Amino acid sequence: MSELETLEALWTEDDDAGATLLLQGDPGVGKTMLLDTVAAAAGTAGQRVLRVMGVETEQDLAFSALHQLLYPLLDHLPRLPAYQSGVVEQVLSLREGSAPGRLAISAAALSLLEAAAKERRILVVVDDVHWVDRSSAEVLTFMTRRLGGCRASFVMAARSGWKGFLDSAGLPTLAVAPLTARDARCLLDASHPELAEPTRMRLLEEAAGNPLALVELPGQLTPAQRDGDEDLPANLPLSSRLESVFADRIRLLDRPARFVLLLAALDGRHTGNLREIRAASALAGQEWDDALLEESERTGLVHIDHTVEQLTFRHPLARSCLMHMSPGGRRRSAHRALAAVLTADPERRAWHLAHGADGPDESIAAELTRAAELALARGGAAEAAAAFSRAAELSPDPDDRTRRLDEAAFAAGKGGLLDMAHELAGPGAAESLRGAAAAAYVLFHRDGDSDGVFRTLLPVMESAPPSTSPEDVMAYDDAFYVLLNCAVWAGRPELWPSVYRVLDRVSEAARMCFDCVADPARTAHDVRARLDVATAQLPPNTPFHRVNWLIYTALYLDCFSYYDGVWREFVGHAAYDGHRFVLLARAHDAYMRGEWDEQIAIAAEGTSGATDHGYNFTHVLFAYGLASVAAARGDEETLRELSDQIAAWALPRRFMLMMSALQETRARAAIGRGDFEEAYQQAAGLTPPGELPSHFPHVQRVFLDLVEAAVRTGRIAEARAHVEAGQNARLDLISPHHALILAVSAAAAAPADRADELYRAALAVPDAALWGFEYARAHLLYGEWLRRRRKHREARSHLRSALDAFEQLKAPLWAQRARTELRAAGVGVRVTGEKSAGGVRMSAQERRIAELAAGGLSNKEIGQLLNISPRTAGAHLYRVFPKLGVTSRAGLRDALAALDGMGAR
Repeated sequence: MSELETLEALWTEDDDAGATLLLQGDPGVGKTMLLDTVAAAAGTAGQRVLRVMGVETEQDLAFSALHQLLYPLLDHLPRLPAYQSGVVEQVLSLREGSAPGRLAISAAALSLLEAAAKERRILVVVDDVHWVDRSSAEVLTFMTRRLGGCRASFVMAARSGWKGFLDSAGLPTLAVAPLTARDARCLLDASHPELAEPTRMRLLEEAAGNPLALVELPGQLTPAQRDGDEDLPANLPLSSRLESVFADRIRLLDRPARFVLLLAALDGRHTGNLREIRAASALAGQEWDDALLEESERTGLVHIDHTVEQLTFRHPLARSCLMHMSPGGRRRSAHRALAAVLTADPERRAWHLAHGADGPDESIAAELTRAAELALARGGAAEAAAAFSRAAELSPDPDDRTRRLDEAAFAAGKGGLLDMAHELAGPGAAESLRGAAAAAYVLFHRDGDSDGVFRTLLPVMESAPPSTSPEDVMAYDDAFYVLLNCAVWAGRPELWPSVYRVLDRVSEAARMCFDCVADPARTAHDVRARLDVATAQLPPNTPFHRVNWLIYTALYLDCFSYYDGVWREFVGHAAYDGHRFVLLARAHDAYMRGEWDEQIAIAAEGTSGATDHGYNFTHVLFAYGLASVAAARGDEETLRELSDQIAAWALPRRFMLMMSALQETRARAAIGRGDFEEAYQQAAGLTPPGELPSHFPHVQRVFLDLVEAAVRTGRIAEARAHVEAGQNARLDLISPHHALILAVSAAAAAPADRADELYRAALAVPDAALWGFEYARAHLLYGEWLRRRRKHREARSHLRSALDAFEQLKAPLWAQRARTELRAAGVGVRVTGEKSAGGVRMSAQERRIAELAAGGLSNKEIGQLLNISPRTAGAHLYRVFPKLGVTSRAGLRDALAALDGMGAR
């Protein structure tokens, strides 16, 4: 199939489906021609065609390419929800408001495209993707992966070996190869039929199938060369030949015309740029003459659309060649002229001033700093980092230079550019709060160097002069955020005194978070009420990295989704750092609510992003979440693989809370498979019975496992001591989830005369059903307790609820436990693996005891596992032996296997 046939298949897809195709090839190979051809065909077929072009000089302007895509669709804004239409208007600078960010912009842009496509199918043509700015590229990445139900398709083109910002992983790609020898000859004959055969053969050889060279190079030859009367020029590298084509055309222009084209090359491709070019030309002291445009267009270098006042280059190589041929002073003069025109666009103006600067200039540095702040406010952290960095270069004062470099490093970190942040946060960065925070941020997230974080941050934080200015308080909080996060996950007692020494300097939001995550069993009891107040009073223009304090707090209260109405206003404003943290919070929330498949999907997205950005610690956190699911579902192989992966990273770096988290997952897996002794040893190693260790923020995550394992192994005193410790610590006041865990644990450890009352109280905890796993365990434990007391009717209801929940959670071992109990309570529920063949019939209890005995467990161990006496276990076994035709335990395994084989036939 030819390139054109492939492209035709793309835009003629079914109306309800969207598709994406990326063309890649060398300069001049014909990518732009293919785009033009498919665009013309789609337009003729009645589709709407939207053109976007990446512009080299606009790579530092956040969302400049997205503006080209969305602006023609503004008449469809009324079809969007008010919030999304506001996001589009804000990113296009059509209105003011709280800064929209990447997630909100991406979703709003896709919604606007979908709304427009309902009226008429759309083909989006994006040329020179490798020059699209980072912010636009991230939005395009989002959109091109979510076109399944959208009547729009994307066809994009980029140079081979491109290093642009669009993530092309997984995108269908079409390599635009040079023409075959036959096609190359046809093209050359069609465009230059008068060539002599020797010249034709030489050009075919030199062009090597490059269409642009085939079309353009013959026009540069002398008549004698074309006729074969004169030798052709010596061989040149292909790139030089192509550039020389445009260079020769450019040299045909006089100086004023070349300056006009230089203005166009620097101003970028957007509707109305011709007005700016005229004004800039006049400010540069050059009298305007429309003949300049006509002269330029005659050369074939540019195309002029007078209806929309737009000048565009016919090929990007022409723009590049013009810029390379223009002396530095000429380029700076053009930049200054454009800056003088762009008074209403502070970001573009600032960049033109920066490019036009002859040396350090504080006024320009200040303008570029303001442009960086604008970019950061709307989520363009990468662009902000570039602007801060350039502002630092233009700063005459060394202190201003250092301050702006620190801001650049901080912005780079927020944008997920850890290597860039590391380079910017050099040795001098450790002298300021912002610089130290940026350096420590990289040490923590990329390197996992907890000791390095403390060495970098503590001296600067302790020596910083007291200040109440909002900027200084924010900088101090940002440094403390890294320090606290590091202390929590390092989980080493020797680090906490240092944290307490700087605690009095932080804001209320930071202190609230500290009270919730550092030692919650002792300090988190009033945090939920404080969080309610903080979220209610949150100013609408709060930078997202300040909202992180509240999200971190909500995460450890297991109530992230409770505040969805708050986060919705801010989540979309985040650069990569905020986006990955929100994904972590959503993954944790999904686990706690029993939405485990959703958690796995979130983790897949988050892990991919963390890998791409070098956030190694974040990658490990998502792995921990996946390990938690594997443990609860009894997937021992996956749990082992994830545990090995996590331990290989965390243990050498002494991230001890992460190592404790692995014990937590092992305890849960052991509970699920019925190995209560192993579960007890793992859980007690984290929180000894009756003790809630200091600065261990995961106390509640292993609390119920410890209590149940203690009860199942006959350690009733230990179980009750642990429940008493939780009650004395008032864990139930921290959050409803904590209250449910404590209530279920209290019921499981209670004496017989109080258990019924306590189980009922546990199931009546407000919103208890939100916490799917613990709620299912509460029903299971209560049903087991009722069944053992022969209250079968009541037991069945709770056991059925537990079974349904565990099946929905896809937790087979827990579901099997519920089924076994239901069978024992007289309900005909098929037990996985149960067979009835050859006249052999066993009760669910008998089958379970036979399997455990075949596995090597003693009567005492079976009794502890099933809450029956060893004598009862033995009695069941002696009834099973004659049914299976064996006389001892030694024959059980083979007899059960044979029985299952008969049932399978």
